[in-house]
Amino acid sequence: MAMRLLIKNGNDTVDLMNLFSQMTWSGDYQQCCRTLEFSVISSPANQVGVPKVKCELGNAASLYRNNQLLFEGWVHRREKSTTDNVITYTAYDRGYYLNQNKVVEKAVDTTPEAWTRYLCQKYGVKVGSIATTGFKFSRNFLGGETLYECIQTGYTLAGAKSKKRYQIRFTGDSLNVFEKAKNDNTLVIKGGVNLMDATISESVEKMVNQVDIYDKDDKFVKSVRNEDAIKLYGLMRGYLKQDDKKDSNAEAQKTLDDNGVERKVTINGFGNTNSLTGTTVIVQEPYTGLNGLFWIDNDTHTWKNGMYLNKLTLNFRNIMDEVESGNEPESKSESSTTTKKTSSTTAKKTNTKKAAKTKKTSKAKKPKIVTLDDVRKYVK
Repeated sequence: MAMRLLIKNGNDTVDLMNLFSQMTWSGDYQQCCRTLEFSVISSPANQVGVPKVKCELGNAASLYRNNQLLFEGWVHRREKSTTDNVITYTAYDRGYYLNQNKVVEKAVDTTPEAWTRYLCQKYGVKVGSIATTGFKFSRNFLGGETLYECIQTGYTLAGAKSKKRYQIRFTGDSLNVFEKAKNDNTLVIKGGVNLMDATISESVEKMVNQVDIYDKDDKFVKSVRNEDAIKLYGLMRGYLKQDDKKDSNAEAQKTLDDNGVERKVTINGFGNTNSLTGTTVIVQEPYTGLNGLFWIDNDTHTWKNGMYLNKLTLNFRNIMDEVESGNEPESKSESSTTTKKTSSTTAKKTNTKKAAKTKKTSKAKKPKIVTLDDVRKYVK
């Protein structure tokens, strides 16, 4: 496997593949950008024989496997110390900028795919492959939401209806949104073959096994319960307020489903650049009993001392970074009702002012005090 780590500084491009002591390339399902971190050998005292590397903040960084581009981004952090002989650099791909740019936009009766293309065209982001949903939504993003929040909200709403899950990832300079689904290229990881070690953890620390539903006046309506979980682990109650635009029963059930027994698997094995967050792997390990299909929630690829290794955090369930930013626009009926109420209130105020003015105008004059001189005028 021929690897290249290219740094571009102005008109100069240098390959640091033979100069780094350690390099990691990673991603997470709750992040829209991937990270490349590498430590380059350096000498605080300008030791003879140690080459000087010119890598500044803002320099472009690219990682290739043979001729395949794995990562393309820019250096955002640099760290060095007089007590160490390496300089550590951290670079992020273009997904970083989706989280660093806040916008004010309105999505009107559009699909997540059309909405994504509109935002990318307006803000100068190149589009690659965009998942099609056919789901339509309207949303106001008027609070300075990030581009990532705007895009991910559309796909979160679509996923809530279709039960599908989506992931955003950049490939080179192109933004891609793909459905997290099984595919024919799923890697098989076996104990004694390409698996070094595996750890499985189970937790009920974040469990919710009963959801109490209340109406808009905070009056109790009903409870949705997982009776088996309550018997096993005790009552762990959640709260949900009814929304006329949403199915409260479905929302409560989703809360129970998303907050059941949390199972995580961490495996370390020989490296494979296809093992990325959002994809799947099949694990076969007899000692822990792991045998089946898992979803990758986090991936870390490490090159060190001539070895290439993977650390993968796996999930039994297919999940996505659920984002619901912005607000639903008011419907015409709501707007009409609000207008009528406002008009009614204004009319009442106007009538009150008129009545007060009329009352003030027709106010009786203060009676004149008749004096003795006034009486004498009329006495003949």
